[in-house]
Amino acid sequence: MTTLDGTDAIAFAQSVLDSQPFSVLVGARVEEMSPAGVVVRVPFRQEITQHHGFAHGGVQAALADIALTFMGAAALGPSVLTSEFKINFVKPGVGEALVARGSVLSAGKRQAVTRCDIFAVQGDEERLVATALGTIVTADVPPAGGGT
Repeated sequence: MTTLDGTDAIAFAQSVLDSQPFSVLVGARVEEMSPAGVVVRVPFRQEITQHHGFAHGGVQAALADIALTFMGAAALGPSVLTSEFKINFVKPGVGEALVARGSVLSAGKRQAVTRCDIFAVQGDEERLVATALGTIVTADVPPAGGGT
């Protein structure tokens, strides 16, 4: 099992994102990765907005899925999939970037319940724009990043 902690964990997590065309398209970057939490950032730009100029809900949901699943992998190992998640949009997302901060609420041998809050960042200020809960499960799939 790959241990997701420290600089190597950030590089590993980023390599997973870099292998996903959609994550590359939105510019997702891993800033922190450990069993205690993950931080993933997406730069705000016009291409990820909806018709009112706010961050599109689909992009926020994808960002949540990334953070939720990385935390499931931190708890269960790299061969995981999202079983389900829900997201609540609490405010319009506008700023310089969107930042997802994920954590593990509970983990067993095959399933983890994870949480993610998404913030719109403007300068030094962060404003909560969405919150999500997910169930991440071990799966009979190759480990993320091609590990064994």
